[in-house]
Amino acid sequence: MKPGVMVIGSSNLDTAIYLDRFASPGETVHASGKKVSCGGKGANQAAAAARAGADVTFMTALGDDAEGKILEEKLSKEKMTLSVVRKQCDTGQAFIEIDGRSENRIAVIGGANMMLSPEDAENMASAISGRGILVLQNEIPSETDLSAMKIASRSGTLTVYNPAPCRPMAEGMLEMTDILVVNETEFRYFAGTDDLGKGSAALISEGAEAVIVTLGKAGCFYAYGERSGTVPAPETEAIDTSGAGDTFVGYLAASLSEGSTIEGSIRLAIAAASMSCTKKGAMDGIPTIDEVCFRIICQ
Repeated sequence: MKPGVMVIGSSNLDTAIYLDRFASPGETVHASGKKVSCGGKGANQAAAAARAGADVTFMTALGDDAEGKILEEKLSKEKMTLSVVRKQCDTGQAFIEIDGRSENRIAVIGGANMMLSPEDAENMASAISGRGILVLQNEIPSETDLSAMKIASRSGTLTVYNPAPCRPMAEGMLEMTDILVVNETEFRYFAGTDDLGKGSAALISEGAEAVIVTLGKAGCFYAYGERSGTVPAPETEAIDTSGAGDTFVGYLAASLSEGSTIEGSIRLAIAAASMSCTKKGAMDGIPTIDEVCFRIICQ
């Protein structure tokens, strides 16, 4: 496999609000605190892959505002190659509510992320073709995801697609997806069923090579070829789950880029995702590979 991971996706300035419980419609509740940090599914997944030890290139769009300058400065400190497309608009932002059970509700303002164009992706064709794995999500326009996916498909780059948040897939997207990673809500949306076995088989018959469904505390389910199974998650006292899914995707891509099996990559990704839940902040909570390996050894 060609070396490294290419991530094309969103960057947001995250504002997390911590509550004992979520408010009902029309109700006001008091927050115990807040945290402002880097986020966005693309940025989180790129940072996770980099902290997992992969050689990462991350392409994203930022606005011409203070938030964009803050994000670029923070992202430049991660051990990855950063390719910023500057747009004449606001930078993306996310507002996250986290309750006393560590459940979260997230509202996203797309901003510059939704201005990332197919032409921007085509300008990165050589970088996409030169990497072993391309990672995409749904916080940039569908046509931009599709453009990048076509470049990867032509060049033999393995594709990992995390279609979150849910929206209809662009025509041909699933057929070019090597590994589809979804949570339970997204799985139900795309498969039309809660049955993991039947739904995964349907998605594979429609074009995906492999399907991975993350199940929170229950670990994850996977299916590819004639193989399927579940991988449990380690017991963790979670305080913030907002970046767990992105940590999983980034670690999965990094491990696959090193030639690991799907099952082996899933086990590492689950360990990292579980560990990310023990810290506040989506990106701030992503562990390094040394921290994950130390935890695995100590268990």
